[in-house]
Amino acid sequence: MNHRQLMAALREAGVPDRQYGLQVRDLPSSEYIQESIPVLVDHRDGRWTIDVWERGEHWVEASFDSEEEACDHLYAKFVRH
Repeated sequence: MNHRQLMAALREAGVPDRQYGLQVRDLPSSEYIQESIPVLVDHRDGRWTIDVWERGEHWVEASFDSEEEACDHLYAKFVRH
């Protein structure tokens, strides 16, 4: 799935938008993230990461070579089958 399909799937599963973030080139992004939430980040070099910011600290939770892998990982964090 891509990031737009991810947003639709998470909404369909009942996950509130405020529980995750998306920082990708074709969507507006927030400069200030208020909570410790996973954020899907699209890097210019083609990598995709799940980043977390909390109290001024930042770390990469997971890194992927494809958008599909990153989206699947983030979806699985919220929706268990």
